Amino acid sequence: MIRMNDNKPLTLYVVSDSLGEPGEVLAKAGRGHFENSIEDVRVFSFVHEKREIDQILAEAKGKNALIVCTITTPELLKCVKESAKEKKVPVYDVLDPFLDELRILTGVKPNLDPFSRSKLDEDYFKKVEAIEFAVKYDDGKRMDHLNKADIILLGVSRTSKTPISIYLANNNFKVANIPVMPEVEPPRELFEISNQKIFGLILNPNKLVSIREERLKTMKLTGDSNYASLKRVEYELDKAQELFDKLGCTVIDVTSKAIEEIANFILATIMRR
Repeated sequence: MIRMNDNKPLTLYVVSDSLGEPGEVLAKAGRGHFENSIEDVRVFSFVHEKREIDQILAEAKGKNALIVCTITTPELLKCVKESAKEKKVPVYDVLDPFLDELRILTGVKPNLDPFSRSKLDEDYFKKVEAIEFAVKYDDGKRMDHLNKADIILLGVSRTSKTPISIYLANNNFKVANIPVMPEVEPPRELFEISNQKIFGLILNPNKLVSIREERLKTMKLTGDSNYASLKRVEYELDKAQELFDKLGCTVIDVTSKAIEEIANFILATIMRR
């Protein structure tokens, strides 16, 4: 092992021929434990050429650096190790001991084809796209192109529409959530979309009153607001149910249910269909 310069803080260079997430997570975890000794974590994703490796190692040579490597392509990995040895920069190969242990336990050689990770990368970008969609279509911010949503959540205020949307987005589903308000006409697009992707959320009136009261306290508003009155809440829920009946959509009572439980019910329903 190459001895580091004890007088200079360390810089971790995460080098990967894919996204580099495992190496980045490991490097940042290490920095958390040695925050006074590690000044920076730099990530180099989708490194596929020798010249890129040479450039990274040349920069690392001028610093007190450790290469955190998650490259699986044999030729590139060999290039990293040889170049690092030449420049006297230490390398930690994240995947090698893990893959070796799996090889021993399964009796199967690992697939080192870089293209075998394309599905992982594709899933990652789908997740990013789904999360961006959920943010754009949160709480009725946008009503255009609702047909592009995989799932549409409807519900009165404080029925957990946003956290459910984000949870589903992390499962690669594009979700739009729309508040139901008696004074506002629902978007006509809802009646032009398959009701199999629409889910209406309801909640016990007394529970919803309690949630809204806490919301008002958080916002430091007075208790005179009609927003948290039982009469108003029951009126909103009745109107919401009328809309759900017109749409013929699936209705979920979210009272006493965890976000994960609601989301998994929606996913199971979608998969069945």
